[in-house]
Formats: sequence, structure tokens, C-alpha cells
Amino acid sequence: MRLFCFPYAGGSPSIFMSWLSQLPTHIEVVLIQLPGRGARLMETPYNKMNQTIAELMQHSDFITQKPCVFFGHSLGSRVAYELALTLHKHHDTLPLQLIASGSRAPHLKGHKAPIYHLPDAEFIAELRDLNGTPKEVLDNAELMELFLPLLRADFEIADCFQAEQSPLPMPINVLYGHDDIDVTSEMVDAWQDLSALPITQHAFNGGHFFINTHSEQVIATVSKLINTN
Repeated sequence: MRLFCFPYAGGSPSIFMSWLSQLPTHIEVVLIQLPGRGARLMETPYNKMNQTIAELMQHSDFITQKPCVFFGHSLGSRVAYELALTLHKHHDTLPLQLIASGSRAPHLKGHKAPIYHLPDAEFIAELRDLNGTPKEVLDNAELMELFLPLLRADFEIADCFQAEQSPLPMPINVLYGHDDIDVTSEMVDAWQDLSALPITQHAFNGGHFFINTHSEQVIATVSKLINTN
């Protein structure tokens, strides 16, 4: 069984490193590393969803090689859905399930104004309010100069992309934070529009980044969901 993990906007595969030792040994964790982060830091990041999906589809043989599950958080959930939808259109083998964490359903518009195009100071202030970028990075001018292109590109996709509403013939399990002001209950419920099967919902304490603040509970839930297949 393979678990493909898609990070949130500005996130790198490192956010899932602790999962490797906490998930059952029969689950092979595959970390998605796109341009502009990690070992690919010096590559130009994508700012359009179709660019991201085009690269991922180059690996469709590997993705569909074994039974798998997609897990994404925030923007990563929407990338995972779009990849699953593209696989479906190409009549490829689908994941056994999608675990969508901390995200509105991708066919909905966000309720916040876009931030990706703001001047540097305002953009960084917005990032600080989101609490997803480490303070040490935000306070380091040299690091921010390095990471701003990636953050802007990711947030352009997050702010602008809207998926088509096309129900997939696969289960979708939705994880959300009780105190997440960015993802309302209506946005969670709307994931049902994207699955031909009943979705399940799983609530966690914490805000938008409950995946970090309550990682052990998230990992336990993901493990349980995978083992129900």
C-alpha cells in the first residue's frame, strides 16, 4: 500500500517526515516534492494547477502501480483531488480513497481575498496571520527572499484555482479543525459533491494547521482509514 502525501501551500515534504516512523510498516509513504522546495529549491515553482498536474501525470505508471491512498492538507487536498480526477479521465486506476485535510471542497471559491499579488510586506504579514510559515523564516530577510517566489506561486494556485464539480467513484474522507476559520462546515460538507459515495468527516482540535499541532491524532486517524480498505 502506498500513501501519497501532498503538502499545503509553502510546505515541503519534510512536514510528513515524522509519519514515516509512526505509520504501520506495510504503508509505503511517498512524499510529493514539487519545484521550488526541498531538493528542488532552485527550480522555478509552478503557479498554475495544470502545470502541477502535468508533472505528476508523468509519473502515472508509478502512482497506479500499487494500491494507494492520496492524502493532502489544504492546497494539497485540492492537488490530490485534481490528480485523481485527471487519472479518472485517463481511465487509469484510481486511489482506494482520498483523505482531504484542512481544505474547502476544490470546486468552491475561497471566501478570502487573494493575497499572492500583494506587496512583500503585506504578503508576509498575511503569512504571519496564517501561522503556517515558521516565525524564524518570516523574520529572516534572506530566507524570505529565497522562499517568496515559492510562497507566491503556491498561493496563486490556492487563491485562483477552482475545480470542476465531477463526482469521483471513490471514497473521500474529510479531516478538519474545530477552530479553522478558513474552512467552514459548509465547505467541508461540499466535498460530498465530489464523491459518488458517502463521505466521512473527522474533526480535530485546533485551527487550520491542526495537522502540525495534533499530528499524532491525525496520523492515527489516517492509519485507521487506510486499514479499513
